[in-house]
Amino acid sequence: MNFFERIYGVFFQPRETMADIVRKKPVWEGIIVLIIVSLLSSVLAFKVGISGQPIQPGPGFSHAPRLNNLFFGFIVFGSIFLTPILYFIYAAIYHFLAEVLGGEMYWREEKEEGEAVVLGTAKGLYSAVCFAVLPNIFSALISPFLMKFMGGIGGVLLGITVSLGIFIWIAFLNILAMKENYKLSTGNAALVFFMPVIVGIVIAILMAIFLGSVFAGVFSEMMRSMPPIQ
Repeated sequence: MNFFERIYGVFFQPRETMADIVRKKPVWEGIIVLIIVSLLSSVLAFKVGISGQPIQPGPGFSHAPRLNNLFFGFIVFGSIFLTPILYFIYAAIYHFLAEVLGGEMYWREEKEEGEAVVLGTAKGLYSAVCFAVLPNIFSALISPFLMKFMGGIGGVLLGITVSLGIFIWIAFLNILAMKENYKLSTGNAALVFFMPVIVGIVIAILMAIFLGSVFAGVFSEMMRSMPPIQ
């Protein structure tokens, strides 16, 4: 498959395409896809106002255009440089979890032509993870406009539904890639994908509980130290 065939295949032949990507390991093609999708999503979200309403100038505050340009520049910088690094970290974590859950690392697949392909590599997984973000294009094009122009709770709920559907689609693509790359079962591949999400939610809950208890203790101490109202 070439670059454009892989893009087409992600949407219409996901199983065959993910199998091809983890074998051919087109890392730079994956990074290009990731940057384009990230830029499109972030810029549209910024322009429409989902990721933050543009700051408007007001009395005594004339730096709003400069701040808007600064935010926009940060979005572009993050999409081009930070997002590929972030997904590299994701792929490294998935690679480690796949090994822990019994995935086959660096195994050889013999082809009929006599060639051998090495699978179970982090490079192959990273390429697949990058291509798997392609469905985010639909979320980038649809969700901001639903929330902006439909208005009300209906638009918000519809936008959330679209985003959830896109997330499930992306999860499906990642699970296909992990199954093909590491010879994992569907259940173990799904566990590899969702485990960082589950751990992140648990950590967020624990941090919220900890911070809540700290602030409650501080607030209680402040209330006790206040002089009584006469």
